[in-house]
Amino acid sequence: MDKIQEFLPSGEKGYLPYYLFVISVVAMGNALQNYATLHYTRRIYNGRFVTNHSLPPATGRYNPEDSTSIVKPASSTGKDSEKAKDQVSPLAARVFGTYTFVAGIIRFYACYQLENPGMYQLAMWTHIIASIHFTTEMLVFKTIRFSGPQVFPFLAGYGGAIWMLMQYNHYVQ
Repeated sequence: MDKIQEFLPSGEKGYLPYYLFVISVVAMGNALQNYATLHYTRRIYNGRFVTNHSLPPATGRYNPEDSTSIVKPASSTGKDSEKAKDQVSPLAARVFGTYTFVAGIIRFYACYQLENPGMYQLAMWTHIIASIHFTTEMLVFKTIRFSGPQVFPFLAGYGGAIWMLMQYNHYVQ
């Protein structure tokens, strides 16, 4: 047990270093999972989409295949509902996994250096960016329906961002 204690960050000033340590390990584990299977990523990004046929035809300067609106949310009923697919591809999962791994590394380093303003701010930004990402995926892009599997990313993102914003002066010297 003493060996494990030596590895953990110091919590002399509070619980934030432990939170960042745990959340960094979880993030890195989640990142590796994104390389192994799409199952858990599909539980988060559960929106169903169909081809957007309302895009204008290709021209010399425009290709509808390059549009970020190439798909649109599918209705739960109707002729397109049986053709609907999610947007979680192996590439999307690997990109998400890579971002998540980088965020985990930043949080891991920060949990040992919370007095360093640069490290603290980087860790705080990982939470803010995650919060913005999940919020826009739910409200703008409709790839998330807020339910059980989505609770943890939202809590971790918003909880970490708010906690770090509130505790900035307590940790940063």
